[in-house]
Amino acid sequence: MKNWIMVSLLWLGLGGIVNPARADSPITSTPIADVYLDIPLVKTARKTGTLTPEMAQFLSSNQHPIDQKAALINALSWRVEGKQNARIYENFLRSRYGELNLKKLTPHELFGLAYLTVMDDYFNPERAMPLFDQALLRNRQSLTVGLIRILNRAQIVMAQPGEWCRVWRLADGTNRNRTLRTDLRPAARQIILDYMVLYRDSCPRNL
Repeated sequence: MKNWIMVSLLWLGLGGIVNPARADSPITSTPIADVYLDIPLVKTARKTGTLTPEMAQFLSSNQHPIDQKAALINALSWRVEGKQNARIYENFLRSRYGELNLKKLTPHELFGLAYLTVMDDYFNPERAMPLFDQALLRNRQSLTVGLIRILNRAQIVMAQPGEWCRVWRLADGTNRNRTLRTDLRPAARQIILDYMVLYRDSCPRNL
């Protein structure tokens, strides 16, 4: 956490040299849940901020699309001091499978656990990256998984300006990939892209 505070102070000290909007956190600055408040459980998650058994069941059910699950997790939101929703979901998965074995989890469950992990502790996004990588390997055609994973990658490289262009190109390439399922509402997709475009001017010739 101290490193993040130092980086933020550096950005503020640089004034106009670095776009101050980049000092925002990718994970906490992309409220895709706003687009899904017509779903009662997402609306409840926004109010309570804590994962309930009903919400855990929602995340593990194969009857709900992955973008709605992402929206629910996003609605649970974050706190500077951290949350425990990933741990709650881990306990649910243990009761479901008898143990927490990642190989037994469905692609949606892997993604849910990854997203909950970074939302709970966005100062340490590297903890979630292996889970996102596995989720993507098992759900390569999902635009939702691809874009949320890139947000986590952006969270990791916030203090590494040399990586900002690469992250933008990953986001732009994923968005333009017509082979992916468009399993994310257009307005939610735009929320993510509107944030990620802030990294574009780090690329040569503003590509």
